Order: sequence, then C-alpha cells, then structure tokens
Amino acid sequence: SSGINAEYGGLGDRLVSDAAERTLSKDLKECETCTWYPVTDGEEGLKMKITHHHGVTGITWHASGKYLAVTMRDSPNCAVLIHNLQKASSQKPFNKSKGQIQQVAFHPNKPFFFVLTQRYVRVYNLVKQAMVRKLVCGVKWASCMAIHPKGDNLIVGSYDKTLVWFDMDLSTKPYKSLQQHKKAVRDVCFHSRLPLYSSVSDDCSAIVTHGMVYDDLVKNPLIVPVKVLRAHKPCTKYGVLCNVFHPALPWLFSGG
Repeated sequence: SSGINAEYGGLGDRLVSDAAERTLSKDLKECETCTWYPVTDGEEGLKMKITHHHGVTGITWHASGKYLAVTMRDSPNCAVLIHNLQKASSQKPFNKSKGQIQQVAFHPNKPFFFVLTQRYVRVYNLVKQAMVRKLVCGVKWASCMAIHPKGDNLIVGSYDKTLVWFDMDLSTKPYKSLQQHKKAVRDVCFHSRLPLYSSVSDDCSAIVTHGMVYDDLVKNPLIVPVKVLRAHKPCTKYGVLCNVFHPALPWLFSGG
C-alpha cells in the first residue's frame, strides 16, 4: 500500500486516495519555472536539488513524504509548484492564481489542497481538480495557516494581529476570532499528537494554546491560552518568523 493509502481506513477512502495518487503522479510537461539537478555521490547528505526561477517563500510536505509544494509569491504566472520527489517532476496546479498566495497546505488524510490568499482560503479537490470550498477569513491581510491533524479545523493568522479558527464542518466563516498578539502574526502550527497549537509574532512572543477538538461534533473546540514564551529579540521590524513542534518531545522550535 502506498504512503497515502496508509492514511485511510475504508475501501472507499483508499479508492479516493489512489485517484489522488494518480493525479499527482501523472507524467508532466517540463516545468519552465524550476530546474532539477542530479546529485553526485560526492555531495554527502544531499538527496536532490531543485532551483526555482523565482524566490521561494514557502514549502509544505504531503503526509506521504512523496510530494512537496512550493510557493513563489513574486512569480507572475506560477505562484505554486508541486514537486513529485520520486519521479523528479514538477506540476503547476494553477494556470493563474486568484490573488497573492500567502501559503499552501495538503489535507492530512484527504485529497484536498488548501490555498491561502489575502482574505480567503480556497480548498481544491485534487481528484476532481476543482475548488470545493471557499473560507472567508474576515481579516485585512492573512499571513499564515495551519490545519489540525484531524483535518476538519483550520487556523489562519494575519498581519493585523488576529488569529481566526475555522470549524469547516460548521461554516465557511470563522468559529472564533482571537487577539492574542500585539503585532503581526507570522506563523502558526499544530502539534501532531497533543491538543496544542502555537502562534508567533513580530511582538517577539510565541504563545502556546490548548486547542481541543472533540470527536463529538456537537461540542465546539475548546481554546485556552497556556503559555507565553519570550526568547527572541526584535531584528529591524521583524520578530519571530516561524515555529514548529517536535513530533515526540515537549519542545517548540522557533526562528526569527
């Protein structure tokens, strides 16, 4: 069974997974916005090398580890690329993006692809190759997003100091809006196993929050701030730019 199939329980889900795998694995035309380079044995630790023709502003992995999505905000006609690491090929999912793309993400266990722009999150079905949902952020300028490991909840951060939490089973509008930071929110991430998420900001803080999602759909998510971490110093006008939880240990990594 493939890496994607391992994420699914039933036969129907596996069939959908196989369809998504075939969509991403198609032999693609040569991509004009990036170049793949062979890696020699002398380059220790280097598995592959891809040079993009515009500055890379974000990367995200598929859960299977076979695919890597890259965003390039300054590219006029190719803001997103999906790389197939096994075939050493690249796919341009959109001929033209709707708005400036801030970030993209794969759904953890379904063939969905999330695209964050200034005010919206568009959700695309990779099997049907069509948009299936459009979430309205309700902020002036979104900056980042994170998808809950179960896949039904989503957090969006913004440059206007706001975090919005979506329960996608309830509405296309935010379930809750949070003002936890004093300056622009730069990144947000969920823990892969524990009911925690963290957000970082230009105010040089990382705020760890308890974010419990219940299996009972009647219960709303429980959101309670836990700890404010201050280990960074400002550099020009920026503070903390990124963060990620360790998958097993109680550690949070941040950069800025």
